[in-house]
Amino acid sequence: MATLPNFRIETFKTGSRPTIKLDGELDGATCGELVSAFERVAAQGATGEVVLDFAGLSFIDSAGMRAIIMVERSAGEHGIALTVVPAAASVTDLLQIAGLGDRLPLAPRATDAAAATPFIERVELELPRAPTAPARARSELREALAGRVGDSDQATLTLLISEVVTNAVIHPDPGVGGSVGLRMTTYANRVRVEVSDAGSGFDASSLRPRPREAGGHGLIVVDGLSSRWGTSRRAGEGPDGFCVWFELDVETHLSHALDEPAAERPVAAAD
Repeated sequence: MATLPNFRIETFKTGSRPTIKLDGELDGATCGELVSAFERVAAQGATGEVVLDFAGLSFIDSAGMRAIIMVERSAGEHGIALTVVPAAASVTDLLQIAGLGDRLPLAPRATDAAAATPFIERVELELPRAPTAPARARSELREALAGRVGDSDQATLTLLISEVVTNAVIHPDPGVGGSVGLRMTTYANRVRVEVSDAGSGFDASSLRPRPREAGGHGLIVVDGLSSRWGTSRRAGEGPDGFCVWFELDVETHLSHALDEPAAERPVAAAD
């Protein structure tokens, strides 16, 4: 059994069948535990059937999806049949999206829509460039939007923010220092997230779908689920350099707040 922040994995036998049970969030910081657990089961000479119990999963990102693909491939190589106990509907939907994602073109579908419309609340943070940053970003978003958007929209926003922050952590050159800037802005009918870092960035219009084995599927998820997304370069606001932003059109419970002064939480460095 292994326990990590927001994640728990157990391996045990139900009768003669090994079972790998996951609870919590399967992301870039925790997905290696799933692959390692299956490798241990296979090395112990498991034959026939192995159960993957995903009933306790509350979130999965593209790194977690790739880990499941790796386990499925390894099972085939070892002649092991997998039986999957499905996760909640919101997580299962994300797995279905991942199966189609590598056929989607990667190009922003709309221009930057950060118009001068009044916002309701804005939260700004600086996160350490560390594997735990995506989990911190998800936690901050859930706190900021609690009770303000529907469950489906919140689940989508949680996945999107996780993917973009993960990209900001893992893709800049190794010598790039600094933190990851996170800005979340809530409007009457949309939520906008901006993630910035000191890296050199990329040209979004030149990206193409990658094979599953290549990784880098985070922006495929962003392109497939966001209402609009894009990139910009900026200085003087949070970590200087490159910014990836996305927006999701949502049904919020905040329309009445447009008559109230906008709330803005200042930049704070994460512990």
